[in-house]
Amino acid sequence: MAARIAVIASLALVCAASYGYAQDDWKVIERHTNSGPAESSATPAPKAGATLIACGEQAELAGEPYKSVVAQLNDMWGTSFPVYESTRAISPHAHAGGCIFYNGKYLDSLLQQWMNIRNEDEVRPMLYAIFAHEQGHLAHGDFDASADDVPIKNKELAADQFAGFTLERLGIRRLDATEITRYYQLTGDDFVGHGSGHGSGEERTTAFQDGWHRAQVGLPEQGTRPAGGLGQP
Repeated sequence: MAARIAVIASLALVCAASYGYAQDDWKVIERHTNSGPAESSATPAPKAGATLIACGEQAELAGEPYKSVVAQLNDMWGTSFPVYESTRAISPHAHAGGCIFYNGKYLDSLLQQWMNIRNEDEVRPMLYAIFAHEQGHLAHGDFDASADDVPIKNKELAADQFAGFTLERLGIRRLDATEITRYYQLTGDDFVGHGSGHGSGEERTTAFQDGWHRAQVGLPEQGTRPAGGLGQP
């Protein structure tokens, strides 16, 4: 399995009371890891701006608001996954070893130039969705040896569902369905290419909404129905 899964999550304002589920052939793998890596596996930097190796990647200490966003997500789930700024202009991703990475310039380009989101009240909720998706990969144990045979698409849609569940639990409702649709138009396989294995924009949107709705009605984050659905409920 690839050492790193590069992904981006999304955000919805409200979820409909019922959904038309996309047809697919995957199922949720129910598992959670309750803590981050051991202290020795994510090497701390001696000072801000210094380059270090964290979970096998060259990085720097995380800055704000990214550090605070991940800290709040960890607090909600009782996890301790560290976040670092990648030295490469690459999309946010989780890594074997329990680390989360981002690149500030990449995120600024994605949110401000591609999506035209410049208002801080809209940028920050999107950051919660992005990092919740990455946290979902680690919480679900997607880098465990036992998950080697699970298709990437399964993991990606389950992480989208995790993000939707998390944001509803946090009470974040500042973006509307138009922005979630626009976001997935940029991150679904139908835009970036089917080889990425993330699912189409429609599938990713549905998975996120599934998670949001599960939190709304008091269901656990994962269940027997896969994110994205199999047929009608």
